[in-house]
Amino acid sequence: MEQQLRAWLRYSLVFGLYISPTPGRQYTNDRSTARSKRLAWLERKQILTKQRLKEIYLHLLLVGLCVAYVRALAARKPIPGLASEAACTLIYSIQALSSIVIVGEGLWRQRQQEAFLRLLHEIEFSLKLRLREDIKLACWPSRARWHLKYLLWLSLICFGLALYNFMDLQHLGFFWHSIWYNIIIRLRIIQLCIYVFALRNYMECLCMKLQQLVAYRTAPSQQLLDINYEKLQTLAYLLAIKDIYDLLYKAFELLNEFAGWSLFIIITCYIMDYGCALYFALLGFEGFLDSSDYYVPAFWWLVPMTGTIWHICYLCYNCTQLDRLLAARLRRLIIMNSSQSMRSYRTLLQRFSTQLELQCIIVTGRNFFILDLRLVTAILATVTSYLVVLIQFLYI
Repeated sequence: MEQQLRAWLRYSLVFGLYISPTPGRQYTNDRSTARSKRLAWLERKQILTKQRLKEIYLHLLLVGLCVAYVRALAARKPIPGLASEAACTLIYSIQALSSIVIVGEGLWRQRQQEAFLRLLHEIEFSLKLRLREDIKLACWPSRARWHLKYLLWLSLICFGLALYNFMDLQHLGFFWHSIWYNIIIRLRIIQLCIYVFALRNYMECLCMKLQQLVAYRTAPSQQLLDINYEKLQTLAYLLAIKDIYDLLYKAFELLNEFAGWSLFIIITCYIMDYGCALYFALLGFEGFLDSSDYYVPAFWWLVPMTGTIWHICYLCYNCTQLDRLLAARLRRLIIMNSSQSMRSYRTLLQRFSTQLELQCIIVTGRNFFILDLRLVTAILATVTSYLVVLIQFLYI
């Protein structure tokens, strides 16, 4: 699955989300040693050239984003109302900053992202080889493709409808200048959704295997014929479960490291964007603007934003719940094994249980907030407060 992710991510270089490594060949079977060395040297030089060209493109993209931001501020058209102009300038500045942070992470956090993708491959390989898990992993690529198509088509269709309805409006602020910024932001959050979806799928597989181990200890009469329960009771099998959990925990740590700032700035940008879109829809509805149709494009603008935020928060919430489920099932296993004489087995169980109690798998926006379903409620409360503050300026 890691190769399919790389194939999808290869096209995201245009938006500065990911730099794909350029693979090379090794000429080990050539009869001429000098010729093979020359070919290897030329290929290494070609690989380094391609990699440098990709990095140069991202540097130019960063410069272009900054130049576009300054030019938009210099060529801005007047917007009626001090609060309206301040809100438009603020949201546009945050959108530009979000895009710069995202491209910067793609440029300067590429090693962490490569390590994350290699960890995904290692986790899947360990599940197949050490735990013989191939039930849910077989359908994982099709499920991932479905989620990717769903999020992309939702964003594309609603984005097109919003553009169509925005053309007839008079006061658009920085909307046309921020289209490229919004594309980068939405593709980045979809990319992170697929990452979290992959980790959740692996955690579900690990939970299922641990549940089989608990069922072997607690309900031997309900054993299935296609499961090798003799292997479940070995120390090596429990050690494999612990090693895969360590890989999953490390993958979440890497995700927070290379995508923490973009998650924080994207969520902040979406909060401001929510308030700004609802504010202009309310202004048009109350007659403060020339047209009252601002709520139509605002609706199509907010639908994909709402769906994507809820989706990633729901996936992160599921990962946290699966982590707690692993700890609960492991505690049941310790209780059932407390009377046995397997000292090394019980010692490993106690260490693993202590590790699960001390560690907690979460996805954060650079430790400013945790992505879960409670964040959705917090976003609604923040948007409401932001909207109330903007409305109060209308009557000053």
